[in-house]
Amino acid sequence: MDESAEPVREVPRWRTYAWGVLAVVSCPCHLPLLAIALAGTSMGALLGKHGVIAALLLAALFLLALNRALKAFRDRA
Repeated sequence: MDESAEPVREVPRWRTYAWGVLAVVSCPCHLPLLAIALAGTSMGALLGKHGVIAALLLAALFLLALNRALKAFRDRA
């Protein structure tokens, strides 16, 4: 047996789905829906004023969450 291989860790099911939900919510294509849902709040004003920065941050968060979700689902299989 190869001793350099890492043992496979069992990822809790809730964490796997949490990464998936975070990936769906943080998808930059949902930015207009978030802006509508948060209209009238200070977060909605922030999204309206700094839309490009918000889109870039959401894209980075989306890629991170999608990567973690896919890795977690692959490890569960």
